[in-house]
Amino acid sequence: MSVHSSSSRSSTDDSHVGLLNEKRPLDDQERTSGLATWSTVATRNEVVTSRPCLPLRQLGRIFKHSLYILLPTFLQPYRHNALEKFEPLPPTAFLDSCRGLAAFVVMLTHILYGTFNITYAWGANPESSSRYSDQQANREFLRLPIVRLLYSGPPMVQIFFVISGYALSYKPLKLMRSGLSEKLMTTMTSSIFRRGMRLFLPCFASTFIVICLAQLNLYKMTEDFAENMRVLPEDHCYTQPNLWLQFVDWLQQMLIFVNVFDWSLYAGSVELDRHLWTIPVEFRCSMALFLTQMAVARMSTRLRISTFTLLIIWGVSWGRWDLCPFLAGAVIAELDIIWSSTSADLPTTTVPKTPRRRNLAANVIHCSTLLVSLFLLSYPDAAGHATPGYVTLTKLIPSGFTEMHRFWPTIGAILIIWSLSRIDFLRRVLCWSPLQYLGKISFPLYVMHGPIIHTFGYLILPKTPKVETPEIMRQFEFEFLKSSILVVFTVIWAADVFLRVVDTPCVALTKKLERMLFVT
Repeated sequence: MSVHSSSSRSSTDDSHVGLLNEKRPLDDQERTSGLATWSTVATRNEVVTSRPCLPLRQLGRIFKHSLYILLPTFLQPYRHNALEKFEPLPPTAFLDSCRGLAAFVVMLTHILYGTFNITYAWGANPESSSRYSDQQANREFLRLPIVRLLYSGPPMVQIFFVISGYALSYKPLKLMRSGLSEKLMTTMTSSIFRRGMRLFLPCFASTFIVICLAQLNLYKMTEDFAENMRVLPEDHCYTQPNLWLQFVDWLQQMLIFVNVFDWSLYAGSVELDRHLWTIPVEFRCSMALFLTQMAVARMSTRLRISTFTLLIIWGVSWGRWDLCPFLAGAVIAELDIIWSSTSADLPTTTVPKTPRRRNLAANVIHCSTLLVSLFLLSYPDAAGHATPGYVTLTKLIPSGFTEMHRFWPTIGAILIIWSLSRIDFLRRVLCWSPLQYLGKISFPLYVMHGPIIHTFGYLILPKTPKVETPEIMRQFEFEFLKSSILVVFTVIWAADVFLRVVDTPCVALTKKLERMLFVT
């Protein structure tokens, strides 16, 4: 007891700390009692090490938390236990994978832009009046229809919009069909309130990251690469002289970005990240879709689908390729609800057995529609009038449709989502966990791929050689492939971190604001 009391007193006086480190012989009681000896040593060490331990523990926690944030979710140990718990996927889970795959293709497109000419499809010869020219330009395998969808970004935008129309309409349509007007009102007010924050808040964060990277001179370091792109140079963020001017420029561009009163096709596109031009389009078309849903909520199913169809035709006549996919997605959602609930709404004994021939015919129709949709999605970004297989289709595009390269891909996007919703095998394939993960990070992937490519990507991607001999080009393509793989994994990692640090908190903040402001 005397040892404890002396240790306690000495801990308050720094002049006595050195005495505790000195060795002294133990008395008989301490020598015969192991517990007392342990207690004595522990007390001595506790006095000496108690002060530096607290900061070390805090630094350890900070370091551990930082590793947790930076480590991708699929590499975190606790995820294995979480995945063992089976959670049934929603009926629209296949759309998440489609959205993830589309975002992945858009990322590949922007990696390839400026280095390779990917706008022309197989056999395109815009300099010749005859599509059967003897020239061998654009005859690579990767330019073939359907194959070129692996890296063709513009058709993916139409797929984005059809999926958005489907996802935003699925629940409201089910409530309309059930006659639950009060729940429908609650759902619609919630969707309208949250839509803008859901789309814009993560983009505020990503563009703020852009100006931070610019002030770190990462955009300045890659400026030469951006200015010397051979084919399709992209807008590169301009580095302001100081942080304050960069911040003011960011505020000005964000005001342009959220200007929802400008309904021109590409309104809201900002120089900080041109890839985000689809976000203001998504918001405007979402608002138009919500208004249309409320207008047709009390109509019969047939009249509601007819109204949507007429609005789509009207939109095509005005060249509004951005709004038509949203409205088409709503039609597909209602048709899918009808198709999936036919057997569920009737007792099992009253459901007629479908003949095998009829099932086979339906599968043939759905698979044929899928192939047609892939062919239409492969419509080239340029020179469709001089591309074998698309010359006649180009002549059928309405004259008022100014964005000609988006007409047939829009129809293709509508058909592919409709066919995928009917083919059970492909729906199950799209529920594969890696594809679901890609769908989970699809929005962060789309938001973050621009800053990563324009900084890290442009630093490591090789420049196009000035002399293009077969040997030089083979070596260049190999180097480009290695660098691109590294860029892809970096974008996925950044999207994973962005999802947990920015995107998910933004969703939680939006829900919290809704609970605070709405009267229940």
